Amino acid sequence: MKSILTALFLTFGSLAIAGPYGHGHRHYGHYNHFHNRHWHHNHGWVIPALIGGAVVYAATRPDAVIIQQPPVILQPNQVIIDGVVYTKQYIIMNGVQTEVLVRQ
Repeated sequence: MKSILTALFLTFGSLAIAGPYGHGHRHYGHYNHFHNRHWHHNHGWVIPALIGGAVVYAATRPDAVIIQQPPVILQPNQVIIDGVVYTKQYIIMNGVQTEVLVRQ
């Protein structure tokens, strides 16, 4: 709702400066014809075009995608290393007990 109100406000606000005498100049027929014919440029379309482009850009941007990984439930004898789950196991070799990690 806030973006719609902002777009309407900017649209109607830009109409005030987009007219043929958009910069507060009221000529009423008393102006130099040479000046208007050769040097006067009407750039009243620039601000409405920028506002319209910003509104269209904001309206067509895709929403951010948030991906949540499911929680990993570990048993007491499990370990995570670099995102891989390992199970602790003990082996006895030559009479020596050694802890090893076995990938799941």
